[in-house]
Amino acid sequence: MSFKKTMLAVAAVTALTAATAVPAMALENEFHGMYRAFGYLTNAETGGTGFNLRDNSANTFFAEQRARLMYIAKASDDLKLVTQFELDSRFGGMTAGKYQSNDAGGLDADQVTLETKNFYLDFNIPATPVNMKVGTQPFNDAFQGIFSAMDATGVVASAKVGAFTPTLGWFRLSDNNFDAATGLLPGDHVADLIVLDGKFALNKDITLGASYYNVQNDETASTGTAFTNDYQLLHMLGLNASAKVGPAALTGFLAYQFGDYSDTRDLSAYAAGAVAKVAVGPGKINAAALYLSGNEDATGDFTSFRQVATNGAVSYFNPSNMWLLIRNGAMINSSAQIGGPAGATQTDLTRGNVGLIGFFGGYEMAMGKAFGSANIGYAMADEDGAADASIGTELNATIGYKVYDNLTASFTAAYAILGDGMNDGPALLPGGVADADDPYMANIQLSYVF
Repeated sequence: MSFKKTMLAVAAVTALTAATAVPAMALENEFHGMYRAFGYLTNAETGGTGFNLRDNSANTFFAEQRARLMYIAKASDDLKLVTQFELDSRFGGMTAGKYQSNDAGGLDADQVTLETKNFYLDFNIPATPVNMKVGTQPFNDAFQGIFSAMDATGVVASAKVGAFTPTLGWFRLSDNNFDAATGLLPGDHVADLIVLDGKFALNKDITLGASYYNVQNDETASTGTAFTNDYQLLHMLGLNASAKVGPAALTGFLAYQFGDYSDTRDLSAYAAGAVAKVAVGPGKINAAALYLSGNEDATGDFTSFRQVATNGAVSYFNPSNMWLLIRNGAMINSSAQIGGPAGATQTDLTRGNVGLIGFFGGYEMAMGKAFGSANIGYAMADEDGAADASIGTELNATIGYKVYDNLTASFTAAYAILGDGMNDGPALLPGGVADADDPYMANIQLSYVF
């Protein structure tokens, strides 16, 4: 066994041993959850299988729903078990794309659709400032989710020591199956993510952070893995900062990736972003910018920014407040964006390695139980090859009402003016279609949380 794998095994065993040392106590039972339903009218969104840009497009209507149920078995403030389950379906049933093959949205509904989202032990190690989380848990990177905002199985240790908050984590992203014929054992070919984050509060208004992420991908096609990671070894160094200056809340980050893309190509990629929220009148002005480097050519260094999974399925940039140019975090299984390789669900922020340059702005406000927002965004490729780099410009607006403290209803409309890179053939960006109609979407959302 390699030194790396030995140390990971020791860390996992130590965490589990510490958990068993905590004395048993009377349980408190906590239940939380949410329900969200969407009804969509669109000429491009396909309902769980991505975008379908086309000429002479037609309207379509579909609806989908999601429920999440969380149960927490709390022994004390220092020890609890957290579980969360999810149910998804499209009205009428769906057996492709992001939906389960036994979707319960069809006639008579009787299907098994309960998904396990989280189950992990959350405990504090006695006489130390260290908190441990062991199991399948949520993880969000320090870069607004552009690398990963996911649920994964691993061990995370964090602590608060004065103004300093360090975090150390290990996640096993994929592992091969036992194969008696070849002698392949669990742990022989794996994909692991190692996380080292640190934040330091200079004062109550300014926080600085630094991160190191490492993905080691030993999987091969012969192991039958479904892990969508096309690079072998990734090192990612990053800096981030947040500050409150008067009415403004500011966040920024820089990241550099290097390592082995393949046996013959090195990885060298960049990302940068900035987010601002400024209180103005009864609401806030929102502004965000994002840069992800694209790949320059088929030889030499591979320069497209890599997400933890190549297809971008667990990566987001929610500060954009977009619905078409960048998928919105509120979406359920119809979670996609304009552009990307043909046949994909269009969740890759780099659109098939061409990168991204985006600028986004808007205003949001609430008055009593009513709320609303309006946003505009522009996106283009970083590397366009023979095509025009423009992806498009989006306009969207939302109005809503808080029916009860836990129940809101809202209506959103979004329209994108496609750039020449998406509809001015024949040299099109990934996902482009010659003479494609501009895509639009309107949805009604009902959201309940408890």
